[in-house]
Amino acid sequence: MGFKFDHQGRMGGSITRSLVLLSVCFWLGSCSRVGERTKDVINAISIQNLSSGEKLLKNDESNVQLTLPEGWVDVQSLRPDADLYVAHEDRTMYVLVLADPKRSEVGAFGLSDNAVQYLSFLDRGLSQERPEVATNVTSLNGLDAVQYEVQGNVDNVPVVFLHTTVEGETNYYQVVAWTTAQDYPAAKDELLGVIGSFRGT
Repeated sequence: MGFKFDHQGRMGGSITRSLVLLSVCFWLGSCSRVGERTKDVINAISIQNLSSGEKLLKNDESNVQLTLPEGWVDVQSLRPDADLYVAHEDRTMYVLVLADPKRSEVGAFGLSDNAVQYLSFLDRGLSQERPEVATNVTSLNGLDAVQYEVQGNVDNVPVVFLHTTVEGETNYYQVVAWTTAQDYPAAKDELLGVIGSFRGT
């Protein structure tokens, strides 16, 4: 499932693009995220305005949080089963957080193996995919992490993902950021900033 939006290019022209928003459950390997959990997730989310002008978005059920720069908003309604889902839609930037308890099927794997498994689900939704490239990220705020840059096409639109797998004490987390390939050079630092603000346990 995707949606259409208008993106104002630097020359002022309106470019219609389609970007699939990972609403199909198998994309990120979280098909069990349905039913009662969706309501619990939505009820657990809170937003706090910070004195810096940023916003602190928390999910108290899964104990995760992101700090959002100006212009970013909660877009949980686009995928209600996600633990957090935020966007700066005017600039075509998105970040999604998913938590999987270690007691679930993912608990049998280590960090690197889980990252590969998660990437395989992501790969299913991409066409003309290029080989993923590991970045130099090895931790997020004290938690071990593995991050890959993934490029491919979604709905004939070239996109770039930064997919980070994080190992917490009781959960594995996916922190997934993406934008169009055209916007990626200008968006990368801000996406990395939102990813770097992730807190989990």
